[in-house]
Amino acid sequence: MSMDTDPPAGSSSGRLLQVHRCRVVNYSPAGIVSLAVTPEATKSEPHAGKRRVVLACARSNGDVELWNPRGQGWFLERTIPGSPNSSVETVLWIHRTAVDPETTKDSDFDSQEERAAYIRALRAAPPRLITAGLDGRIVEWDTISLRPRQIAEPGGGAVWCVAVNQSHTRLAVGCEDGHVRILDVADGRLEFIKLLEKAPTRILSIAWHPVGQYVVVGGADSSIRKVDVRTGQIVQRLTTDTVPGEETIVWDLKVLQDSTIVSGDSMGKVTFWDWKSGTPVRSVKAHGADVLCLVANKAGTKVWSSGVDRKVVQISLIDLGSTASVTKSPAREGKKKVSKHSKQGGSKNWVVSGEKRYHSHDVRALSLLEGRPYDALVSGGVDSTLVVSSPLTEFPYLKQYRMPTFPHRPIIQITRRSRFLLARFPDHVKLWQLGRALPMQRPPSSLDNYERLEHQPEKLILNIKPKCATNLTSSAISENGEWIAVSDMESVKLFRVQASGHNGLPRVRRAKTFPSSTEGPIPGAHALCFTPDSMRLIIGGSDSVVYVVDLSQSRDDIFGIVKTFEVHRGDEAGEVEVPADGDAMDVDGVGIPTNSAGKLVTGGEREMVATLAVSGDGQWLASGDLLNRIHVFNLDSLKHHATLPIFSSLHTSLTFHPSSPTLVVTCTSNEFFLYDCEEATLTDWSREYSHRLPYRWLQRKEVVMGVGFDPKRPAVVTLWGATHLCFVDLEKPMGPRDAVISVRRRKLLQYRAKKLHGGSQKIPKAADEGSPVVDKSMVDDELAELERREYEKRRKAAAREIAKAANGLTNGVGKKNQNKNTTSSDDEEEEESQHMVENGVILIDSGSEHDESGDLEDEGDGIPIVNGIDHENDTHAAARAGTKRQHSDSNGKVTGPTKLAANTFSESFQMEHRYSPLMGLGYVGDDELVVVERPILSVLQSLGVGGYYKHKYGT
Repeated sequence: MSMDTDPPAGSSSGRLLQVHRCRVVNYSPAGIVSLAVTPEATKSEPHAGKRRVVLACARSNGDVELWNPRGQGWFLERTIPGSPNSSVETVLWIHRTAVDPETTKDSDFDSQEERAAYIRALRAAPPRLITAGLDGRIVEWDTISLRPRQIAEPGGGAVWCVAVNQSHTRLAVGCEDGHVRILDVADGRLEFIKLLEKAPTRILSIAWHPVGQYVVVGGADSSIRKVDVRTGQIVQRLTTDTVPGEETIVWDLKVLQDSTIVSGDSMGKVTFWDWKSGTPVRSVKAHGADVLCLVANKAGTKVWSSGVDRKVVQISLIDLGSTASVTKSPAREGKKKVSKHSKQGGSKNWVVSGEKRYHSHDVRALSLLEGRPYDALVSGGVDSTLVVSSPLTEFPYLKQYRMPTFPHRPIIQITRRSRFLLARFPDHVKLWQLGRALPMQRPPSSLDNYERLEHQPEKLILNIKPKCATNLTSSAISENGEWIAVSDMESVKLFRVQASGHNGLPRVRRAKTFPSSTEGPIPGAHALCFTPDSMRLIIGGSDSVVYVVDLSQSRDDIFGIVKTFEVHRGDEAGEVEVPADGDAMDVDGVGIPTNSAGKLVTGGEREMVATLAVSGDGQWLASGDLLNRIHVFNLDSLKHHATLPIFSSLHTSLTFHPSSPTLVVTCTSNEFFLYDCEEATLTDWSREYSHRLPYRWLQRKEVVMGVGFDPKRPAVVTLWGATHLCFVDLEKPMGPRDAVISVRRRKLLQYRAKKLHGGSQKIPKAADEGSPVVDKSMVDDELAELERREYEKRRKAAAREIAKAANGLTNGVGKKNQNKNTTSSDDEEEEESQHMVENGVILIDSGSEHDESGDLEDEGDGIPIVNGIDHENDTHAAARAGTKRQHSDSNGKVTGPTKLAANTFSESFQMEHRYSPLMGLGYVGDDELVVVERPILSVLQSLGVGGYYKHKYGT
């Protein structure tokens, strides 16, 4: 427990806020097994529209995540839940954009206009998501309901690999029995059509030739086979290098545009093969262990590989005659090496042009997003972390962006009244009772900054593991702690938590009659929430219908569905009545369309209901879908009340203010909007400031995952994400748009200004005659020394934690007592290191400003500051890292943060980085804040030692 004298929200009340750092939720994400990006539509089509890029990420537990790279950062838009009885080995997208002469002839069209209309329809259709796994099934998924659209079982046992031809009309499937099966996927079909000649081994890798007549396959017998799809016969066999007594496994294959075959095998080699002769043109020993994945650019001039040794290696095709055959060494930027394969002028060869380690364990998947604005390499593997590296032109000296290891929509719910913490896992939910801080023996004013306080430990009281057909998709707990609802893709299950029995443990009983409806059970839910009075359950169903279930007659086992709202079904929902008081929203000239009968025209497509929120008085219900349509309903009259405008970026969360009808909407652009449900309009603050937020807030890549409200300061909004939390005071002036919002950065600049002006707290606008003369160079040296010590302290603390985790992994020690109190130590670094990895309750003094330089050494946010530059917020540092950060103001002019000044601070925005990674946040009392953290080192400890580990000399 510790106390910070810096106010997180700029209050002058002198109040101490207890912060419970909870780390009991041992959430371990599943590893990544496959990645796929939506195919790029043909750019020559004028009506094709803007390409919508989505990254599909398949995990080892069967989940398939769909990531949206829109806005400043990436957002986990939706997750298709896996099943305990099935696994996913590969994922891909199918999007046909042209006429395939093998399946469609010109004579099939009556005119050229009909042919052009057919092509436009193909390009306008959304891409199809396909998965395959060891259960032998090929599944096409509905990305709205998250259910299978159609399933094919071609036979042959487990499916190890799948590839689609260039025209996206044929699917080649590599099976356990050694056969390659061809499926027809044209015009929405998924049908088996042909069986190719059998190989003597399982098919582990497969790739199509650009022309589409051949496929190449690899297995576990040191061979690559070329198969003619038309005849079904193997026409050529390519033999890889082997080790005596062992067969070489070909893990991945690619065929470039010039017909060059690229293979990655278990010997750590990336080999380039001539298509006609079948001989190796170049073999690169790029890795120390198996090469598990390959990816190539569209031009066929660069190939990236990775695998068990965790390195990502770039191999480039260079002209040996036009260059000096010199490349930068991947180990050291200044070091150079000369290729041994120099040839005559004009010849080309493949050389290693860079390498980088992004992961701690095996890398199993690579994918490319070419062209602006992305230009990124995406990688993932056993360590479960999705890493985006860009821009590709600067590989390997580019910037990496690591996604959180847990979903962007929180799996944590904290109740204030009952002080419960509910956590959802793939197949079960856990419920903890939160502890309280013990009475302090000393007055708060005598406590050190962020001092640990004695506290009651969290108590695990429930572990519910329902029988489910798929992994859990949503969960919720009522405010009084009596009800827990969970859902998979088949049904919603409701449990009642009753008072403790004779053994001191609560009893859990499932409501078997839920729901009491003649129409059958409610389909699986994508979102769940209870009303604050615990009398109603709101369900966002997989059929895009919002259900309102009454729980007031639960004593008689009656759970009636009192209302359904179908506005998120789009055109399928028809029209919705608008109340006579005219509360359909009209903001900035954007109105809600109604017809002459006063009916709301919903229009559009059916989309998944992703977010739900209920106001503190239980009157208002808000629901949002992934088309960014947000509707408000009146739960008293059970009628549609208003519709919010479509914001320019996708919303990430909906939260009501606990004591007012104000709805807070956060977006992927980090903008947030305040909407008054009673007035059916944006608040005055939102109209004036939502589009003029600080640049350094808008340019953060981490999205806002949730919103909290301090009960004692209703004007303060707490925005939080995986790596930060930000206190926004709506009553204070916004200040300049280039203002500093990081608390740590602010302290550093204030300290520097104080030293420059001879210890004065006030920064003079001009030099006075009586002001002391300060040697600026001496102050800079002193500041640089302070920053160096601060950086060294952080580096040593991080090194100790990594060494501690590594020792635990190599010695087989991965357990940790989460509730063990740390012992006192004279070493301040050791004390800080300890309190960073354990549970605890800390105090924040939200009273007075304090600008002593000593606070810099207690900040503990883990962000190094070198040479006066805060790499978390400084845009020039970001530019040096290879990214360009800029923003367009209301006039469309591209602007950005100006050079930092010591007195350029935001009074309304104050951002902290001390708590991370954050899984959940909530206020449980007037002076108590709970933050749920899951350190990355704890995740790595749960994974164990990677498959590739080399002992160092002396160990």
